[in-house]
Amino acid sequence: MNGKPGDHPLTDILVHKLDIYGPEADSLIRKIAELCSRRELDEWWEREIGWQPAERRVLISKARSRLDELLHRAQESGWEIPSSE
Repeated sequence: MNGKPGDHPLTDILVHKLDIYGPEADSLIRKIAELCSRRELDEWWEREIGWQPAERRVLISKARSRLDELLHRAQESGWEIPSSE
């Protein structure tokens, strides 16, 4: 992987700001990236999404679930989480 557009979906979404899975899914992935390390994000991605073409609704469901877990962890740790509104 060389970090160029089209190389990896996470790089495309996070670095190049490309529309990969649609606005809702891409936004969820960006929010997840704000709440965890890149390593943790990569591990989640490999475990839950992987290289198989992800059906958008499945990806959104998994991303929502992961974001909820991370928000809960952040709140339990005393982080102030800005409103997404």
